[in-house]
Amino acid sequence: MSGSLPHHAENPEQKRIGIFISVLAVVMAIVSALANQQANHMIVKQVEASNGFAWYQAKRQRSYANELELKRIEYELAGTPTDAQRKIIEAQKAKLTAKNTEYETENKGILTTAETDRTAAETAAHKHHWFEFSEICLHIAVVLCSLVLLTEIKTFFHLGVIVTVIGIGLATYAQFLNHTHPADPAQPTASAQHSTPPVH
Repeated sequence: MSGSLPHHAENPEQKRIGIFISVLAVVMAIVSALANQQANHMIVKQVEASNGFAWYQAKRQRSYANELELKRIEYELAGTPTDAQRKIIEAQKAKLTAKNTEYETENKGILTTAETDRTAAETAAHKHHWFEFSEICLHIAVVLCSLVLLTEIKTFFHLGVIVTVIGIGLATYAQFLNHTHPADPAQPTASAQHSTPPVH
């Protein structure tokens, strides 16, 4: 055993492969950290999107209730209220109408933010998956390169380099991925429809 250590230490190729494996381990750790970061970002954005759609729906429910009250007021005004009663009813009508206008303006912003958060969550999910694929490739590359040290078969190293390039390519793609699945652009409307109460 003592005689084999100097042999490996004096073999420049073995040293290069050992350094390559060490660098691979560092890259793999970075990719793993990026994958975890995207997973956490996905969860945060999913929660924010869910809260946003819930808030949007709550305001739509309030607006719907106000619409029903406005219809009732119209029936009252169509009757024979006294001047004092008419004045109170019309003031209430104006207040409800202004409130619904306020809800409509607020809901546009709430819905836009919720859709943005939903899109960000989906993008983070896609990035997370690609980073995971990259990490798997790098794990395989480490194993292949390690086999060279055990068998001295250079083919394993060549395969390891190829898999490493693929893994780094996947990680690079994931890092610069800023779009969601092609089918996703149609989903915001569906989300809005589910979040909007029916108005009769």
